[in-house]
Amino acid sequence: MVLAALSGCSDQGAPSQVFEEVTQFIGPAATDPPQPQPNNPPQQNGGSIFANNPYDIGSEDYQGEEDYSGAEDYTGEDALGEEDWEDGGYEDTYDEGASAPLSQAYDPDATLYPYAGSTPIPLDPVDMPPPPPRAELTFEYAPYHIASLGLVFDGPGGWLPDESVTGQFTLSEPEAQMKDNQLAAIKIYAIQVTSNMTEAALKTEVLDRLKTISATNFEKWSPSYTATRHLMGGKGVYANYSGTMANGVQVGGRIHCTCIDKMLYCIEIAYPLEYKKDFEEVFSKMRSSIKRS
Repeated sequence: MVLAALSGCSDQGAPSQVFEEVTQFIGPAATDPPQPQPNNPPQQNGGSIFANNPYDIGSEDYQGEEDYSGAEDYTGEDALGEEDWEDGGYEDTYDEGASAPLSQAYDPDATLYPYAGSTPIPLDPVDMPPPPPRAELTFEYAPYHIASLGLVFDGPGGWLPDESVTGQFTLSEPEAQMKDNQLAAIKIYAIQVTSNMTEAALKTEVLDRLKTISATNFEKWSPSYTATRHLMGGKGVYANYSGTMANGVQVGGRIHCTCIDKMLYCIEIAYPLEYKKDFEEVFSKMRSSIKRS
């Protein structure tokens, strides 16, 4: 009986021990599960970060009728605004946690790994210094009297006049002065019309002329928006263009039209695109001086 009793005690297992939950947090274990946080998009000024995009053609910053380029007109007054825009570069603004301004932390002109071996080897054109800036063109201006059109203006002296086409006057740069395989030229034409043209009609004239020029062997073509500016004392409409010819020559130009006393006057200039600013000054000089004689 003693043996049976001992055998019965040995068959009973030892009671299990219960241990408290072990966590990395020093303190009592959390009892409530964490609540998920709402995944809301970031807001700016009470709306989406994509709201009021000034570069969106469909935004309030663009208004007006559509022109043939397929986009709406600017509310601004100057078609040159889009072509003459230049990147202002990096600003000295600090990023959170950065030890230096962004403009110092990142130099877009620096070579990340300048040395491939023990001797620095410049990789042309990446590591070569940029070419020195070219000198600006200078012009000596002279008066031009166009008896057939009844106009007078100041233009570059020494250029070659041509009045062989009725109602048109052309002033061309001498071939010896040609740059980038493109001669600069100024063309003026005057056409009698039945009534004074409205701004909309002048815009149509400028756009039609752009279409005609774009069809003259251009592989790439980029016209600007139209804008208004006075010419010869009357309100006019003008636009710029740039493009690449089939032979690779890059060309720029401007067209400016106005209507005075039932006479349509249009001025055009074409030039090598690399010298855009130089010849825009020529056009500006001509526009400010042209008048009826």
